Amino acid sequence: MTILFKIFSKGYTAITLLSLTFILSSGATFAKDVQNTAKIKCHVELVGGKDMIHFGVIKKDRMFKYGQWLVGKKIATGFTKQKQSVYKVIECVKLADTFTNSTSQKVDDNTAR
Repeated sequence: MTILFKIFSKGYTAITLLSLTFILSSGATFAKDVQNTAKIKCHVELVGGKDMIHFGVIKKDRMFKYGQWLVGKKIATGFTKQKQSVYKVIECVKLADTFTNSTSQKVDDNTAR
């Protein structure tokens, strides 16, 4: 019985070390992915005319094209349970930045966080 326990404990040690290696390497990859992302907010007009602020986390290299990509996409809103289509994007900025458009600033000020 003791020999069987030693064999299993060695097997568990190998599995534990393998799991730990995987977790640590995943953590490094996750940290790298976080550095390559940007939190943004976009003032969008939905089909039907409602203005809202859309929040997103995207890769930094896609930040300047995100507004173009977002047009026509369906996004979750607080207005209904169903997603609604984006008609146009007025402006996108980093989350901590201020909108330059005065209407966008007003919509942002009225948006709950």
